[in-house]
Amino acid sequence: MDRLSGSGSQAPPGFEARGRISPLGEEIEKMQHETTYWNGEPAICVRLDYDEAREFLALDADEIAYLDSLTASERRAATLELYLVPLREVAEYAVGVAGKPTEHLPSRSAATTVSEEGDYDESLYSLEGIDRAAYLEVLDRAARIIAREIRAWDTEDISRLVELLAKLDEIVDRADWEVQDYVDMTALPSAPIPEGVDTAYPVWAVDKRGMALVGPGADEVESVEEVRAACEEQGRRKRGTPLRCHKCGHTWTYRGGSQYRTTCPACHVTVYIDKCEITLAEMARGE
Repeated sequence: MDRLSGSGSQAPPGFEARGRISPLGEEIEKMQHETTYWNGEPAICVRLDYDEAREFLALDADEIAYLDSLTASERRAATLELYLVPLREVAEYAVGVAGKPTEHLPSRSAATTVSEEGDYDESLYSLEGIDRAAYLEVLDRAARIIAREIRAWDTEDISRLVELLAKLDEIVDRADWEVQDYVDMTALPSAPIPEGVDTAYPVWAVDKRGMALVGPGADEVESVEEVRAACEEQGRRKRGTPLRCHKCGHTWTYRGGSQYRTTCPACHVTVYIDKCEITLAEMARGE
């Protein structure tokens, strides 16, 4: 899918609006959607016509009963709006006619609020069944919103960055895309990396509180002190530890992973590292 978007007047700063909602009275194409705001948060507004609304609400008996109660003219004017807020994982929608939620109808409120994560997922799956091409564009917009939040992370709390990356990973996974398609993982915003912390650990970013995003999957959090200690240990193992066997006197450079004991390569007796460690000078002199 081409992810380059056109322009639109209702998109938040930094976003492009595609598939602008048709003005009232014009025919609405399948799953019209645009980037907008909901309660101050960037959101994706998806607008469905009567037939699409029936498909989307197929398992909701109350909503179907309401749609069945509409007159022919009301059905032609009916729309269902969904506000998908990927940062908060909420889907809120209102069914109405002539572009406005219907009010004062028996047993019906002006809007229905869906606030569980499972309902949000169900909304996305339902949209995929209605129009997969438009669904992929919705996912693309969601990914762009989250990616923008990642790039704007204030480096205060690493848990916020972890949350955003997890949500981006979830969105791109739905479409078999990659996080790297939206965010350069090698250039995440970060507080200054402290001395002694090797980013090859790997360390992806650190916050102002001294916590670091680490791990091959960029999904683990450790304190900078823990990372520094681990880096020092990795450096020690790379350099090796000079040892002398307490039984046969053989000396060698140990580069294994254990910090406690190993086996003498000459006589194969078990030796304890802290008791058999010697200095490089002693090893060079053969002492």
